[in-house]
Amino acid sequence: MLKFENVRMRYEPYPLAVIRPAMEASQYAELVANFPDIALFEPLGKYPFKLSLSEKFARRNYERFLRENAAWGRVHAWVKSEAFIRSIVEFLRANHVDLPLDQAFEDWPTRLRRQGKSLLRGRLPQPAMRLRSRFEFSVLKADGGEVAPHTDAERKVITIVMSMIGPDDWREEIGGGLDVNRATDPRYAYNWKNRVIPWESIEVLETVPFVPNQCMVFVKTFNSLHSVQRMTETGSDLLRKTITIVIERDE
Repeated sequence: MLKFENVRMRYEPYPLAVIRPAMEASQYAELVANFPDIALFEPLGKYPFKLSLSEKFARRNYERFLRENAAWGRVHAWVKSEAFIRSIVEFLRANHVDLPLDQAFEDWPTRLRRQGKSLLRGRLPQPAMRLRSRFEFSVLKADGGEVAPHTDAERKVITIVMSMIGPDDWREEIGGGLDVNRATDPRYAYNWKNRVIPWESIEVLETVPFVPNQCMVFVKTFNSLHSVQRMTETGSDLLRKTITIVIERDE
């Protein structure tokens, strides 16, 4: 479903790909038109301006919506497939980001041979790496929405964020862009465990604007700091709509 022809890569301080346009226009328009109603979402903990519809939040609504909506049902089936995970890993590899994930795609004969060699050397065979994928519908309110600087959860490997707005659904001056950050306080320079970093302890290296039909692909690292600065459209009912797709270790 994704188009990989129009890609801009950033490699420092961590790998980030920006794809625009990310989908065929007709397919993208269909998904935007069928984005789930805000009433199906749940707020994320103490952040009333951030709403989610996913396997974790409002799960019953999420599953029912996917059953009843053919366009998004197809997206769900695609994201859950091994072919999807392979395509993203291969896309990154083709752009010089070679992640050590080969074991996740081993066939059984290869896996048995590798484990047999470990036994012959007197070592216990290591469990095979397994990857899984999932996605969530996310909404940030233009009235106060933000995402504090963080590096993503430890088990995440790759994160994909795609805007889900029509051409007249958002104004770029509102904000909502993804910031690529770097820690200015050396105590936060190594952050594998995803501590939330104070705003005053980071600098913004680039802001990728929030625009229609755009996909961002980035890799979880010890310093993959990113954020969305607070939007201040007081009283606005505009919503920053996205889907977030995660490829993570199945542990």
